[in-house]
Amino acid sequence: MQIQELHPWPKTEEEALSIQQTLRVHAIQKPLPPDCKLVAGVDTAYDPHQNLTFAAAAVFSLPDMKKVDSARASKTAEFPYIPGLHAFREGPVLLKAIRRLTVTPDVIIFTGHGIAHPRMFGLASHLGVILDCPTIGCARKRLAGQFDPIGEEQGGSADLILRNKPVGLVYRSREKVKPIFISPGHLCTISDAVRIIIECLRGYRLPEPLRYAHRMANRDKRESR
Repeated sequence: MQIQELHPWPKTEEEALSIQQTLRVHAIQKPLPPDCKLVAGVDTAYDPHQNLTFAAAAVFSLPDMKKVDSARASKTAEFPYIPGLHAFREGPVLLKAIRRLTVTPDVIIFTGHGIAHPRMFGLASHLGVILDCPTIGCARKRLAGQFDPIGEEQGGSADLILRNKPVGLVYRSREKVKPIFISPGHLCTISDAVRIIIECLRGYRLPEPLRYAHRMANRDKRESR
């Protein structure tokens, strides 16, 4: 994939916040193309003993969820762990893995948030702008916004509300399992993000491309020791 070099990777929180404020106006919500056939999931695993972050990207076909490509990368973590600024810690290694894919996905799912973010510009939005590609955030925890309680049954959901407007959906992807937090990143709408995530579910909490990437990254972390 073609990756735009829109900014140097900062070393300080102040620099990172400035970049977020500058770039966030470029994150766009618009319907996905009707012919999305390839969806990628990307995730990372961090090893504090080596200060290494391992990234994995896995591409699956829709609607049959067959794996068609995967790639991995590792890199020293050079930015501190700061909630809301994960793109600056994980972005470089995630882009390194994505660059190694031999096919171009139509949409990429990130373990993190899109616009469901304090500054409406989470990991999925940020890397979506850099990649100029449709992206979706699928997070395990809420970072911003409020929602009504949802039932324990699979399929239970509630709008995630931030600044009096919906920014995503809280969705119970498996009965009696903690919900996931879905939000559009770039070149995607809330409804399209939810539809893609649900299409990628195969009986687990996380959508299959993301689950596969998560396992890859953690396997590389284990095997590196």
